Amino acid sequence: MLPDIKTILYCTSLGPHAPYVFGYAYTLAKTLDARIVALHVIESLNRKQKTLVEGYAGQGRLADLLKNAQKEAADRLPEHMKKKLASVSGEDDWEQYVSEIIIAEGRSEKRILEAVTSRNADMVVIGAHTEHSVLDRMIGSTARSLVKSCPVPVLTVQVPSGVNETLNL
Repeated sequence: MLPDIKTILYCTSLGPHAPYVFGYAYTLAKTLDARIVALHVIESLNRKQKTLVEGYAGQGRLADLLKNAQKEAADRLPEHMKKKLASVSGEDDWEQYVSEIIIAEGRSEKRILEAVTSRNADMVVIGAHTEHSVLDRMIGSTARSLVKSCPVPVLTVQVPSGVNETLNL
């Protein structure tokens, strides 16, 4: 029996490769007549990181920074999708496939898994970042750990070098 994919969870960091990754979610949704739930997670800081930020920014400033980041993400994601992601699909109908946009705060993997459950997602589409920062090596890749723990299939999209120039992004 073939899987019935009706809800695709598209996870985005709003980075420069988001339109390319969205192209995969859009193509799948259009082909399978599925809906897309877009999720952007604002990563929470651990206690050591919070102390460091508050040491530089001032006591209590962190809450303001996080609140502003959430508001900016909530304002930016729909506009980002309209400007950048529509150019990838090449069509005006992409909005009919995006049923919901979620901005969450916390650990990315945890929030993604919660969204998979709460939105009854049948598949996850996420970018596979090729850049490895010191922080990424310390905490591990969200996509890598998600593949191991997610109860539904995860499509990790590797972005070829130079793709942004090709798509004029």
